[in-house]
Amino acid sequence: LNLSLASSCNVTGQWHSELGSLLWLTTVGPEVRGVYQTAVESALGAAGHNHQAKIVGVVGEGRQPTIAFSVLWIKGSCSAWVGQCFVLPGGSQVLKTLWMLRSVAETSLDNWDSTRLGEDQFIFVGDVENASGH
Repeated sequence: LNLSLASSCNVTGQWHSELGSLLWLTTVGPEVRGVYQTAVESALGAAGHNHQAKIVGVVGEGRQPTIAFSVLWIKGSCSAWVGQCFVLPGGSQVLKTLWMLRSVAETSLDNWDSTRLGEDQFIFVGDVENASGH
């Protein structure tokens, strides 16, 4: 029995990662916009004073769409996530993503350690309208 076919995963809304980061997403057709508030930084101050950045991205169609979005941090590094929205048994929604963070390298010799990779899982916590200030 595939319970995920009973309902569709809608990426619009507020999401919370396992590390405490927050994600507010809205969609218009295939376009994704929003705000990312990080709970972690690669270096002190790298994400700016409020730890927020604007999101731009795209979302696919279907019951469990793929998604890709990126942010440009205030100090010049950029992050990108690519993944898929899933409806879990019981009806909750999860975004399972892989991310890449590119920090600014001072020279090409510093390029070797300027990119980090990892996984993020975001759990849907509510509609965008219910998120204060977003």
